[in-house]
Amino acid sequence: MIDTQKREFAQSLIDYLYDSPTPFQSVDCLKAMLDKAGATQLSESDSWQLEKNRLYYIIKDGTQIIGFKIGSKSLPENGFRISAAHHDAPGFRVKPVASVVDGTYEKINLEPYGGMIVHTWIDRPLAVAGRVCVATEKGIEARNINIKKPVMIIPSVAIHMDRTVNEGAKFNLQTEAVPLYALSPEKKTRFMDDIAEAAGVKAEDILSYELAPYEYEKGCIFGINEEFISAGRTDDAAMAHASFCGLIQAANSEESCIAVAYDHEEIGSTSTRGARSNSLMALIERICEKLNMTTEDKYRTLVNSLLFSADMAHAVHPSYASKADPNHPVQLNKGPVLKTTSYQSYATSSRGSAIFTWLCKKNNIPYQVFTNRSDARGGGTIGSGLAAIFGMTTVDIGNPTLGMHSIREMIGVEDHFYMKELFAALFSADLNGVFNGN
Repeated sequence: MIDTQKREFAQSLIDYLYDSPTPFQSVDCLKAMLDKAGATQLSESDSWQLEKNRLYYIIKDGTQIIGFKIGSKSLPENGFRISAAHHDAPGFRVKPVASVVDGTYEKINLEPYGGMIVHTWIDRPLAVAGRVCVATEKGIEARNINIKKPVMIIPSVAIHMDRTVNEGAKFNLQTEAVPLYALSPEKKTRFMDDIAEAAGVKAEDILSYELAPYEYEKGCIFGINEEFISAGRTDDAAMAHASFCGLIQAANSEESCIAVAYDHEEIGSTSTRGARSNSLMALIERICEKLNMTTEDKYRTLVNSLLFSADMAHAVHPSYASKADPNHPVQLNKGPVLKTTSYQSYATSSRGSAIFTWLCKKNNIPYQVFTNRSDARGGGTIGSGLAAIFGMTTVDIGNPTLGMHSIREMIGVEDHFYMKELFAALFSADLNGVFNGN
């Protein structure tokens, strides 16, 4: 059986994921964790007064959150310890015309978001969450909402009506992957009225929204030895959870630390809330300015910094083992994964690999190495883009996953605990003089 400490941390992930169906709710949860740890929220639009060895955070447009701390050590000599993850996930988003009545059914208008496995969404009870912007007497107010109950389902077609239903599982996302919300013989829609009620306003007061359906059923720990986790959105909210928990665990470190949870990675990261935004660079420049550092000092800081880009990794699927490199057998509960590729879709270099391995060995953290088959080019994540922008050593890491981009994914209880320990080790690491060479 898995020991109590690891199981409890896995359950905290499941609780967080259940309360974080969209990045808006994830920010609320991560904010609550930081507040409990005594962190101070700052606004990007205000003038800052920063103190060393104090935890701060900023929120960008509701779905990007950055926690940070200036340590007692010299920044130009030691740099930052940075984690970068994302907490958006493939799925659906509600269109501007949210629902229509077709026959006697009210149906929700959806569009795809990211590279989801569509058939896993069929016949699942779905809830809905997100943010609405509403008109008030004082102007415009953003309100996060979560209708946490099963309100819609995308029903499959009976095999008697389509004998090819098991041949390829293809769906027309405009006409077939459409949830049924309510019976409406009177031909009236009610979805937006229900959204307005959840926001505490009238439907006509809603100015805009970002809403997403999600699986209603909560994740769980499973397996005869309780060693696995089944839950939605572990890719990549699990890394956001682990990294912010690691930041809080290492709050007394002398190092300067930053943890970022981005939005929009699944669709390219090009937004004010994505990894291609200027948020991280603006934060670093503001910190340097508050410390009266020169431009040269800032670039020395960047060169001496270390960034772990954390996105989930592919475990070898036992039924599809031929899809993986046979010499790199990544498995669940064998530890965090170092992600490598010569294409540089992962930013990991020999320097970064050495530091990652050194940290794991120094802290008794098991680890694995992933690379793609030589005849198949894999995906990428935010690490390479951040490495190019900042010019700092960047390492792409993640935890082993099966069913990645399904509505429910499978990960290991022990892996999540060890990833949190790895982030705590990162945020506490004295790397000055560890790597000798240019």
